[in-house]
Amino acid sequence: MTKSFLFASASFISNSRPSSSVCFSIGHLPLPKDTSPPVVGIVGGIGSGKSSIVRSITDLPLTVIDADGAGHELLKNPEIKKQIVEEFGESILTNQEIDRSLLADRVFGPDEAHARSLSALNQILHPAIRKEILRQIQNAGDSAAIILDAALLLEGNWADDCDAIIYIDTPLAIRQQRVKVNRGWSEEELSRREKRQWDLQKKRNAADFMVDNSSTPAKSAEEMKEILTRIIRSN
Repeated sequence: MTKSFLFASASFISNSRPSSSVCFSIGHLPLPKDTSPPVVGIVGGIGSGKSSIVRSITDLPLTVIDADGAGHELLKNPEIKKQIVEEFGESILTNQEIDRSLLADRVFGPDEAHARSLSALNQILHPAIRKEILRQIQNAGDSAAIILDAALLLEGNWADDCDAIIYIDTPLAIRQQRVKVNRGWSEEELSRREKRQWDLQKKRNAADFMVDNSSTPAKSAEEMKEILTRIIRSN
């Protein structure tokens, strides 16, 4: 996708923060306007609250694409399921369906065997997920903006499908508590999973904007809405 506007170096958001804590880094005049709504990618650490912040914005006409949810649904697709079983064996099945917990045990871990397994799984899933993302983008209708919520947006090379990227900056302690309550994960499990993603500084540097999610949900939603409004007006 051709970007409808350009951004200055993302180092702006990692080296300094304006007093409002909403970090804008637009540094160039907009390109000619595109009639389609801007696609905004949301990134952050695991448990950073990306989805919660987006859901809390109810007064903007947004289309939200849940790439992780699309990936979960694809596990039920007969062709995708066949490829995964061929790669990992029937030991990942429970009642003849792919068991996400068993699959996670195969692909998340500290050694190179886990890394190779994760790479193999991504090679199966990522093309199909991206196809579904593009389908939903094309069918977004009259939305003011399309929000792409994808845990592996950067790792999956989907950033080129976005007009802007927002990083959700959430302290580790808050993220650890969230995944403990919502997913039953230990601190070790969170660390194990995050080692298979880009490190947080690299994600920050890839972003055009940043939301400080260390305060209240209402404050974070306010910052997100301000950024989205700026992007929509610039499109």
